[in-house]
Amino acid sequence: QTVRKTMQNYTVSIVRYEKPRESVRHAVALCGGFGNLTAASRVFIKPNIVFWTTKTVIPKWGVITTSRVVEDMVRLLKDLGIHHITIGEGSVTADPKDKETQFHAFEALGYKTLEKRYGVKCVSILARPFTKVDLGDGMKLSFSSDVLESDAVIDLPVLKTHAQTTVSLGIKNLKGTISIPSRKRCHNADPVMNLHRWVARLADPMPPVFTLIDGIYSNERGPAFDGRMRRSNLLIASNDLFAVDKVGARVLGYAPDEVPHLKHYAERHQRPLDLSDVEVK
Repeated sequence: QTVRKTMQNYTVSIVRYEKPRESVRHAVALCGGFGNLTAASRVFIKPNIVFWTTKTVIPKWGVITTSRVVEDMVRLLKDLGIHHITIGEGSVTADPKDKETQFHAFEALGYKTLEKRYGVKCVSILARPFTKVDLGDGMKLSFSSDVLESDAVIDLPVLKTHAQTTVSLGIKNLKGTISIPSRKRCHNADPVMNLHRWVARLADPMPPVFTLIDGIYSNERGPAFDGRMRRSNLLIASNDLFAVDKVGARVLGYAPDEVPHLKHYAERHQRPLDLSDVEVK
């Protein structure tokens, strides 16, 4: 006899961003909440601050996670009694040895205010320890130890396309948790073990990930600030990283099978590439 497995459905919420706090709370509740988080959980929030400079004021819309969404998420976690909250990013800077610009970004984006107001901690991932992880097939990357040692990751990518990976959503946003040498390893000329295969494995060593895609502004010709921005007022959320990225890709106009790293992820995790295992609310 053969045993037929019942396909699990993963819930993804799509809501309009209408009001501070309320819209993020609604998006989280609609897709089932934060899973097994408790007041004692150590939570790492990973926004997308892809690049920063102190030389000029750079446009942020559709490129960098909206600070309003970051604060809304922090307040929601605090309302649940969670006190151990870290916000971290490893932004690209003009000088790889520069360790000050990341904190300038935190200051300019209001994160230092969040530290004072809510007692959260802001860290520069690139200035913190890394742990080397074997991802299989000879693929090894060094991940932020702070992220790996957390009980959960709150992933806050932007709803944007990407010149190299088609879309840059929840999975791609995790690339900011690896070291600079590891990032360079992902960008290689190998026709098989290329960028798409590396990106597809970024979530493998992670603790449970809750993803909320910030589509208050979307970017149609990303990933940089010379793209085509649109005020979209969307939030897309899920406890399942692959499901939310499939829906995010569709919202951006791409079928998931048009996104190479999603194809690799589906094959590795034996998941369908279409939305047959996804319930959108």
